[in-house]
Amino acid sequence: MLERGKRVKDLKLASMIVTASEMGKMDRRTIEEIGIPGVVLMESAARGAASFFLEVIPDLPKRRITVVAGSGNNAGDGFVLARIFHSRGVPVRVVCLRSPGQLKGDALANFQILEKIKVPVFVWDEGKDFDAQWHWIQESDAIIDAILGTGLNSEVRGIYRKIIDGMNSLSVPVLAVDIPSGLDASTGTPLGTAVRATATATFAFPKIGHVMDPGPDYTGKLRVVDIGIPSIVAEAAQINRWWMDAHFLSGWLKPRRPDVHKGNAGHVAVLAGSRGKTGAATLICQGASRVGSGLVTLFVPFSLNPILEVKLTEAMTYPIAETDIQSPAQAALPEILNFLDGKQALAVGPGISLHPETQELVKALVQQSPCPMILDADALTIFAQDPELLKQANVPLILTPHPGEMARLIQDSPQAVQRDRLGVAAEFSRRYGVILVLKGYRTLVAAPDGRMAINGSGNPAMASGGMGDTLTGMIAGFVAQGYEPFQAACLGVYIHGAAADRYMHGVATRGLLASDILEEIPRVIGSLESDAG
Repeated sequence: MLERGKRVKDLKLASMIVTASEMGKMDRRTIEEIGIPGVVLMESAARGAASFFLEVIPDLPKRRITVVAGSGNNAGDGFVLARIFHSRGVPVRVVCLRSPGQLKGDALANFQILEKIKVPVFVWDEGKDFDAQWHWIQESDAIIDAILGTGLNSEVRGIYRKIIDGMNSLSVPVLAVDIPSGLDASTGTPLGTAVRATATATFAFPKIGHVMDPGPDYTGKLRVVDIGIPSIVAEAAQINRWWMDAHFLSGWLKPRRPDVHKGNAGHVAVLAGSRGKTGAATLICQGASRVGSGLVTLFVPFSLNPILEVKLTEAMTYPIAETDIQSPAQAALPEILNFLDGKQALAVGPGISLHPETQELVKALVQQSPCPMILDADALTIFAQDPELLKQANVPLILTPHPGEMARLIQDSPQAVQRDRLGVAAEFSRRYGVILVLKGYRTLVAAPDGRMAINGSGNPAMASGGMGDTLTGMIAGFVAQGYEPFQAACLGVYIHGAAADRYMHGVATRGLLASDILEEIPRVIGSLESDAG
């Protein structure tokens, strides 16, 4: 990764996440057009991997290492690793699952070096008894997986599958080269079976398969090794998909000027809450305030106003007409639109109910709101009946569905959403012209122009009520402060998860309340501001 203080464009390049095809094109251009030989890239990859593996397993030089190799460039990386460890006096051997006659190019060149320096090499013969050869791998203290690389696009079968399943049954660390064999580098899905690695050293850029569920379960600890892909090649690839962490966001949040005041720090309006759902409204307002919105005003059903005035100290309340179930009524539209003049963001949805009048109010607001809108919860369910209505908006829309809400929006199942989170998010964003925040493990932020960010913060303890409400308020708060909608969504998502990480300190996977993270938000923001400075 690049050092802090580099240009934002460079930080984006350093944070790219790629598919197997995209990485292959960059490799080829580096070799064929730039003129860096493939064998040089392979050497850099293996040396970086060796260094990482020694960090993961400090006593690796004292172990019996077996490099299990296939026949492609992934095998070539494994051959270089075997040479590196052999030169350091480490007991290492290589098991080739294919005949050396099937090797070519850089992989063949590095295999021939192994023969010359007398590294023990065993060639698997499928015509012979499995158990008579399996002991070559079984008797290892550590295994380097160099069987199948990122180019795999079909189900693992035959001897490869049997070997991978056997490796997974052993109680020794498995260190993967570039990607665990059998894992789809572009989706994170095991292709029939996949190596469950202790750690993976990947090259140049992380692959989607490393970070998208269930890929992390197979990848283990991940290190991205710089192999010398020139920045001109990465930039020319025009990849607008990034890993969202503090490194990627550094430079976005700059410290405020000393003369800032609440009147020019953004005003968020919130339409949330109904009978039994006042907590949702409270959390949105607190989330917006915590990220720095100067003012927050909550539109609240008239009879619930006394409750919210007690629950909210910093935010203002604006009583509006209500339905017979104490939810926002359609009659409130003129007052709301009048108030919104000059405001910077409107958050709508959590806890408002699906009362017919409330639904008509929300639809009218999308058509007539003068400021950007953040839609969540009940507002999403309202538009699930006819997503085409979203196209009637004249201002930017940010939608924040969880998988169930996303399934309703596309009229499919949550399972279908989870199988193709990137594809679903990208297509919906493009089709309806909205910023789409698909929540869950590895929350995604997608923009209609093709930009996408995959979030690296957060933990399982966030699986509790109210978390999404707080996030909605945070995103609205950043929009109100003038951040472009995609940036506002990314900042809200990352800081939300990072605040939860900071609060839990990794000590538990449950027990976190949505309100717990509020006090941690400024500390995460402070860290990002420090990076920007």
